[in-house]
Amino acid sequence: MRKIVVHMQTTLDNRIANGAGMFWEPFPWGKQEQAYINDEFRAADTLVLSRVVYDAIVPWWDAVARGELPDDAPPASRAYAEFAAIQHAMPKVVFSHHMIAGPNLTVISGDLVAHLAELKRQAGGTILLAAGPNTPGPLADAPGLIDEYLVVVHPAVLADGPRMFDGLTRALALRTLSTTSFEGGCVIHRYAVNHDATA
Repeated sequence: MRKIVVHMQTTLDNRIANGAGMFWEPFPWGKQEQAYINDEFRAADTLVLSRVVYDAIVPWWDAVARGELPDDAPPASRAYAEFAAIQHAMPKVVFSHHMIAGPNLTVISGDLVAHLAELKRQAGGTILLAAGPNTPGPLADAPGLIDEYLVVVHPAVLADGPRMFDGLTRALALRTLSTTSFEGGCVIHRYAVNHDATA
């Protein structure tokens, strides 16, 4: 069976956005961090996104893949160009009630847990999942659904904003698979969910 890996960026206090729904500043992210994430995306074959996250990242990175650098793009680098090409080519599944499916794009709505469980049963490789604040907690509540967490922790603490596991109603038992720190201050933790135990 395929595995689902949730990939999120958080602050030290586990917030995934500020009170305005935006990333915090400063946001330390450089070539080394990007190269690490490139390897994770390269090892997966499906990207699952909430509509909010899709709208925030996919058009931006697709523009980079086409060589059309957005005004807020960092200086061009090989790592960024590689990521743009990798994500552009990945089949995507998006949670949305109104979005229309298209080439390389599947749209699902309704019972997300059931849809994702069915996706896991299909042939294929690793599924990467990234979503806004209303999704990770409820999905984590579904026993056996999420297999790993790839969490980028930034050296920042926010006074307000949604947290990664808002809405979670049960404890999770996790096992640390790896921890990688970067000069810019980020630390990337990878955890496996112990489906046979509770915290």
